[in-house]
Amino acid sequence: MAADRLLDLVCFSYLADAQVMHVDTYPLPNSGAAVDATAASIAGDGPLTAITAARLGLRTGLIANSVGADHTGQRLRGWLDHFGVDHNVHAVAGTATPHLTVIADRGTRTWFAALTHAYADLLTADLALLTRTRLAYIDCYHVIADAAARAVAAAQDTPLLLNLGGDQPSPDVIAAARSRRLLTVQTSVDDSAVDSAADVADTLFHLFAPHTVVVTVGRHGAFARTRHQLHRVAAPEAAIHHTHGAGAAFSAGYARAILTGADIDTALTVGCNAGTQHCASPAALVPRQIPADVLTTV
Repeated sequence: MAADRLLDLVCFSYLADAQVMHVDTYPLPNSGAAVDATAASIAGDGPLTAITAARLGLRTGLIANSVGADHTGQRLRGWLDHFGVDHNVHAVAGTATPHLTVIADRGTRTWFAALTHAYADLLTADLALLTRTRLAYIDCYHVIADAAARAVAAAQDTPLLLNLGGDQPSPDVIAAARSRRLLTVQTSVDDSAVDSAADVADTLFHLFAPHTVVVTVGRHGAFARTRHQLHRVAAPEAAIHHTHGAGAAFSAGYARAILTGADIDTALTVGCNAGTQHCASPAALVPRQIPADVLTTV
């Protein structure tokens, strides 16, 4: 990968304020539950990946939507600046900052989003940074598929890491990716669906023909399909306190390993270590410094 690029990793995704509430058990309809803890964070995966990768020593950038010129928008921009993420996220007066509320119990996450203008902004975002980086990470969720396909097309010869986030891939994204340097397609399946992970990896490999497909499976670790074989790495044992940002922390660790020349098994291990460390940190909902021993395999 070109060493003379301005940045190591540029992420493309929507940007929103996220408020995470923890309950012991998600309530039944028409009932309630006591909130054990709350925390402020960022969504989606792209901003979290950019921040975490910056804390791992990468030069990172973010392409995202504008935010409001309110306290929440100032906080989001301040976080990006504090962690050294190169961005052109504008604060627009009279605009509400996109918002995501996440309710998490011991095994599930449920979210409620107010992101309409974020999606629209992504369709006109300046994509120049995608050609000035060694690796481009693009969130390809169904709700931003049109913008993601535009970003893939604009990346030119930059190697790509496409994150499906568990969604079915858009035909437009698949078509745009066929003429690009597709390094990795990443997705996730629930812990309970671990037996399907290898089939999901095979299906995506045939659809996209990338160098690697990665499927994360929570506490079960991660699978990867390459042309020659199926790889699997277990996640470290740990007491998990939350899962918000787990996939983003994995992506940051994986990208850092790949950019330092690691093989696929090492990259999966580093990704799983980073994701587990993030989720094992009490209330670490904005990614903190990941301990150096997470990266000792690189």
